[in-house]
Amino acid sequence: MIEARERLYQTEGVILRRNDVGEADRILTLYTPERGKIRLLAKGVRRPSSRMAGHVELLTHSAFLVARGRNLDIITQAQTRQAFAALRQNLERIGWGCYIAELLERMAPEQEENYPAYLLLLEALDLLDQGRNPEPVARSFEVHLLGYMGYRPQLFRCVSCEAEMEERPPVFSIPQGGVLCPRCREEDPRARPLSLEGWKALRYLQDTGLSEAERLRLPSGCRREVADLLHAYICSILERDLNAVEFLEMLRNERRTVRRT
Repeated sequence: MIEARERLYQTEGVILRRNDVGEADRILTLYTPERGKIRLLAKGVRRPSSRMAGHVELLTHSAFLVARGRNLDIITQAQTRQAFAALRQNLERIGWGCYIAELLERMAPEQEENYPAYLLLLEALDLLDQGRNPEPVARSFEVHLLGYMGYRPQLFRCVSCEAEMEERPPVFSIPQGGVLCPRCREEDPRARPLSLEGWKALRYLQDTGLSEAERLRLPSGCRREVADLLHAYICSILERDLNAVEFLEMLRNERRTVRRT
């Protein structure tokens, strides 16, 4: 009995990714509170008769009983804790939810506990499920996740000389991960100019929580500036783009087309 208990463990997590294998199985990538990002095998879950299928949907928060396996641990039981059902009823919110999940999945190392990042994920999905404006939630998620993963952008002091930044539009050095003061800006000729409003918006996002993000009232150009900068910084870290970005851009283009007709 002792050996059997050691072979089983309980965990909870959010499904970030699913990959079909074989005729009926799936490999699930989860983010968990005590193990960080892990991969588990869900056997037979693609069969119509599977009782587990509804509990292991993408973006679902579930509890699991897991058996240790030779290559991958195997889910033996699953129970939904939060389905985020309202989120799933809106294509745009699904897109933003998938973006948040993919960003965490790409950025997080395997099996490294990061409880703040886990709570951040749950809060972001819950806000999307409540019907909050998804774009500010995503921008705030990006800024805070960068910090939790060790890539916190330096926005209050010069990233090079550490001088306190003056109240003037700075430039942001993507390789150095922060703003440069006028004396140091020549260190990176390709540093991106930031408007004063965009710089203040980024600092606001860094200083406040996800639920306060939508209080920002930015003109469309400034919103795009902040989004583009964070996107460029994230891509430089990951050395690739995210699949969900293309889907979200497609939705934006469709909305623009509808407005013009």
